[in-house]
Amino acid sequence: MAQNLLYILTEGSHDAAFVYRILKTNGFTTNNELIKNYPQPLNDFLSRDILNVSIPEVKIQEARSRFLPAYVMNRGNNLILIYSIGGESRADIRISLIKALNALNEPDPDAIQAIPDTSISVLYFFDADNLGTEARMNQVIEECKLAFPKVAFEEEYDPAEFHLFEDIQVGAYIFRKPDADEGMLEDVLLPLMRDGNDDIFQAAEGFLAVNHTCTLFSASLKLDATGQILKVNGEKYSHKKSLVGTVGQLRKSGKSNTVCISDAEYITDAKINANGTCMEIISRINKVLI
Repeated sequence: MAQNLLYILTEGSHDAAFVYRILKTNGFTTNNELIKNYPQPLNDFLSRDILNVSIPEVKIQEARSRFLPAYVMNRGNNLILIYSIGGESRADIRISLIKALNALNEPDPDAIQAIPDTSISVLYFFDADNLGTEARMNQVIEECKLAFPKVAFEEEYDPAEFHLFEDIQVGAYIFRKPDADEGMLEDVLLPLMRDGNDDIFQAAEGFLAVNHTCTLFSASLKLDATGQILKVNGEKYSHKKSLVGTVGQLRKSGKSNTVCISDAEYITDAKINANGTCMEIISRINKVLI
């Protein structure tokens, strides 16, 4: 029986949680199987040092994001593995992972080999930030050039499509503002959460504004030219991420932003099914499903 494996590589746990939430709305369920019960070659793949890195040389905080997916989802014969890997500084991890996946299709009697009728795809998720879609797509292609050294690459690739490199289809989705080619996950996430809950968000905005006046932090703020906070006590500050966490505590006490995104009621199935970005994401994923 044919099986389809899609590896989703996100920059962080918030992105992974958002993709998980979209998949959950679209009929995917969490796969809670023991690793040994996953289909071949995935069970062996997950059991081994898949990135060919010596485990003693890995920081313990990085071990899970390097070796195991944050979520595994399935629907029919489609299995989706969602990784929270990191941004530009973690390119080596993504490249090593893709190389290991590509090795499944290499004729090597000593390696893990894919069984017949198994298709493999990889989908990157990046923030556009202030670079834009084209720059992020170029970043994906530069990583693929290192992962697929035998491939003759073209000059340009459509960011809305998957592209076949050897036996693996590779695509990308770039988070951005609805009306501009810049932005990040939170530019999609916060409008979804805020819709119908403006009273909660206005109160949260008021609370977060205390940063400017309170004794504990006001003297340690680093501001940009518009008065927005860049750092607090030398640590990078994200107002948007703080807003997600603040409203999230009303429903998920003590839980991380990841849980507030994946499980709180601010994001409903109806909102996801009506949102342009969410519909684009599931449409992109559907291109490689069977």
